[in-house]
Amino acid sequence: MQTAVQDSAARQEDNPAVAAPTPAARRSARRVWLRLLAVLLVAAALRLALLATDAFTFNADEAVVALMARHIHQGQEFPVFFYGQAYMGSLDAILISVGYAVLGESVLTVRLVQSILYLGVVATTFWLGWRLTRRAWAATAAGLLVAVPPVVMTLYTTATLGGYNEVLLLGNLLLIYGYDVTHGRERSAWRWALIGALAGLGWWTNGLIVAYFLPVGLMLLRHLAPRRAPYYGLAFLCFMIFSAPWWQYNFTHNNAALEVFLSGRRADGTGFDVAPASDRLIGLLFLGLPAAIGLRFPWSGDYFAFPVAVLVPVAYVAVLAYAVRHNAPRMRAGARAYLTIMIVGFCVIFVASTFGTDPTGRYFLPIVPPLAVLVAGALDHMRGQSPARADALAAGLLAFALLGNAVAAVRQPPGITTQFDLISHIPHDHDDELMAFLHERNLTRGYASYWVAFRLAFLSQETIILRSALPYKADLTYNPADDRYPPYRDAVNGAETVVYITANNPILDDVIRQRMADHGVTFEERAIGPYRVFHDLSRRISPHELGLDHIQADSVQLRAPSPGRMAAPAPA
Repeated sequence: MQTAVQDSAARQEDNPAVAAPTPAARRSARRVWLRLLAVLLVAAALRLALLATDAFTFNADEAVVALMARHIHQGQEFPVFFYGQAYMGSLDAILISVGYAVLGESVLTVRLVQSILYLGVVATTFWLGWRLTRRAWAATAAGLLVAVPPVVMTLYTTATLGGYNEVLLLGNLLLIYGYDVTHGRERSAWRWALIGALAGLGWWTNGLIVAYFLPVGLMLLRHLAPRRAPYYGLAFLCFMIFSAPWWQYNFTHNNAALEVFLSGRRADGTGFDVAPASDRLIGLLFLGLPAAIGLRFPWSGDYFAFPVAVLVPVAYVAVLAYAVRHNAPRMRAGARAYLTIMIVGFCVIFVASTFGTDPTGRYFLPIVPPLAVLVAGALDHMRGQSPARADALAAGLLAFALLGNAVAAVRQPPGITTQFDLISHIPHDHDDELMAFLHERNLTRGYASYWVAFRLAFLSQETIILRSALPYKADLTYNPADDRYPPYRDAVNGAETVVYITANNPILDDVIRQRMADHGVTFEERAIGPYRVFHDLSRRISPHELGLDHIQADSVQLRAPSPGRMAAPAPA
């Protein structure tokens, strides 16, 4: 009965500031807002401190989004999706282009826009905790668990790969308003419209939004009623309007966007190998979930601070078991089941999908906020019986996450990087030297790997244009989808002279030397940090002519080049 009364009273509030008009209630609401401000200050301070370390690698995926934003800002084009594919909508690039208009085009602007979006994620996690518990301590704890996050969340909400911040923000709001319209606000037309708009925008922005559809959809089905039909129609209409870019592209490109969801195939028709279910289950248990709680870094298969870190999953299991055993009575009606469905449903979707063996853990970001709320709610109840134990557990989880971020930032190399295969991790130390060398010799068109080409394009303000036509993996396999931006391809194809640039791949360097020699092409060679520049070619020759787009390391037979057919390499 007490829970029902509390839930009924909670439904009379739209936000923490709109409480009963008594001085005590107003003071309580102010304290909630002050707690939220404190949580946001913690999140901002940690993010600014990490940015000051310059520990985040600016890689090609992020450069593609930055370039899309540049083209939008300059009015050149308005892309619907991440260049070269039919998924990950351009909302992130649009927001970054607004940042360019205010702060100018730079990597720092990209990072600041992401940081602002992340503060929105923190704020909505706090708000979700407040909505589902109406407990200030629980909301604060949930907010702090995301303000001081596991490293995987720090990474993918700082270095953009195209919409992770947005999908977390939209998803949190979906959870909030999905709960609202089924618990006391079923006739709020604007909330129903907003649910449809959030779902539609998320559908276009990043396919991870489907993880939020399950709990919200099941909650709506549970409260299904004919009288709500107009509101369902309103939500669906808003969904279609705000997801319109996705549908328009799909129907004008032979269902390319739909194909991504059905089979994981890219827009160019190349597909992903679907791993066995057992491998995807291993990915869930030993890669994804450990990353989501900070047990491992996204770029490494090793566990952080092992074996001490074993205490972290033990703490999570203990807290969640406590919640089950005590029925978490301080959460609102159905809230615990709502969050549990979100987390368990996501894990099922992950194992069933084609992305089940992704080693980074980035696809697990959607479960971090609801897990934080669930844990915070359980700890809040625990405080009623053992305040010291609950506070110690919360402090321990936060300290472990903070330690992980600090260690990741100062451990150089690699710092904080999106590259699981560190052959693709290219430090920034020599970028300026490389660009100066290329500009000085007018070597502004040519060929490189994906991880080099787009990064240099953005950093040089597109004065250096390279086709992503070279392999970068250790086995020298090449994916044609890497050559994802036709204007760059056209610019290089029309150039009279070209340069080849490799990075961290000595086997590929040897293959280039050998095959150029076989074709009678002489050249100069310059090593600049991790880069190797093949320039001043005696004639123009393409990677296809050299057979660089269909080789494998185990089939390469290297030999010493014939004397006189290749210029001596310049000293590093």
